[in-house]
Amino acid sequence: MGGATIIVWILVFFGIFYFLAIRPQRRQRQQHAEMVGMLKKGDEVVTIGGMFGTITAIGDDWVELEVAKRTRVRYLKRAISSITSIDEYDEEEEDEYIESGEDDEEYEDAETTEDDAEYDEDEEEGAGEADEESEEIVDEATDETPKAPDAPEAPKA
Repeated sequence: MGGATIIVWILVFFGIFYFLAIRPQRRQRQQHAEMVGMLKKGDEVVTIGGMFGTITAIGDDWVELEVAKRTRVRYLKRAISSITSIDEYDEEEEDEYIESGEDDEEYEDAETTEDDAEYDEDEEEGAGEADEESEEIVDEATDETPKAPDAPEAPKA
């Protein structure tokens, strides 16, 4: 009777292990394979290392990501963690910026005090002088072309 009990306990532990570890891992692997199969040019993705990028080319088992302007990196497809959409995040930031811009209009409509009026007059008088000086500097800079540095001397053997 003791040998049969041990076999039953081994089967129970194997069943628990199967439902808690093997089955969820198999399901996760299947979902990842479907996601990798759906990858297309232009998708924004995240790698397992945390690198964000946009897919520029796809091969049999690799993808090429553009991680910065004119910077492309090649990864294995299995290294892609998820497909993301950064555009949604950017739109939220723009909405916040626009909303804060509407608040500024209230302050622009407020009446100016005498001190503000004097300050504005002083700025207008000084602006003409500064423009003339900056034009002279720009003219001087465009006349001279920068010289390239001399080439280093060849090493002596």
